[in-house]
Amino acid sequence: MLKPIRLLNILLGLIAVLMTATLVRTWVAPATPAPSPTVTKPLPEAEALDYNPTARPPLVQFDVLLEKNPFKQPPPMPVRPLGASPPPPPLPTLVGTILVDQERRAILSDKGKANIYTTGQEVAGGIVTEIKEDRIIFKRGDTAREIMLKAAIESTSAVPAQASASVADRAGVPAKLPGPSQPPAPEEVSGNEEMRRRRDERLRERRERLEQRRSAQQGMRQP
Repeated sequence: MLKPIRLLNILLGLIAVLMTATLVRTWVAPATPAPSPTVTKPLPEAEALDYNPTARPPLVQFDVLLEKNPFKQPPPMPVRPLGASPPPPPLPTLVGTILVDQERRAILSDKGKANIYTTGQEVAGGIVTEIKEDRIIFKRGDTAREIMLKAAIESTSAVPAQASASVADRAGVPAKLPGPSQPPAPEEVSGNEEMRRRRDERLRERRERLEQRRSAQQGMRQP
């Protein structure tokens, strides 16, 4: 009975010695560093392939920066089409010429208003450079024009009519005689008579007033 108990005690003692030996070895031995995991950096191509659009902010957030960009150039101004140049104002009309202190002046009508102009004055967008008896020299820009007197133009237009009449007489063609004067309309006659009657009444009233004043003055002079 004693032998089996001794053997069991010996086994337990050996096991205890082995356990203590392993514990002492683990405490005394230096700790071996664990191997660090190798980090592999992805290539740019891999980054491009692994690009995730949801990981970056949307482009709408950059609109405010684009609008407030100080280096942004202003939009080009719209080019307006060049319209047709306005027509030049009409030429003035020469109404007449006068002499003032041995200086000839022109009476010109511009836009229905007649004024007196001397040499060198501006009118209708031009300058009067020379004044003659029946015409003026009017310069506008680089062009100079001769403006004739209105009466002279009418007389020159009447000359061809007289010449044609003389030619017709020589050719034996009877000239057209003016027709008989037409009598005035009855309305015109009645209107003229009414004006005469009113004028006569006014004259008669004035005479009566003058006679009354004279008689009153004579009555005041008598004692």
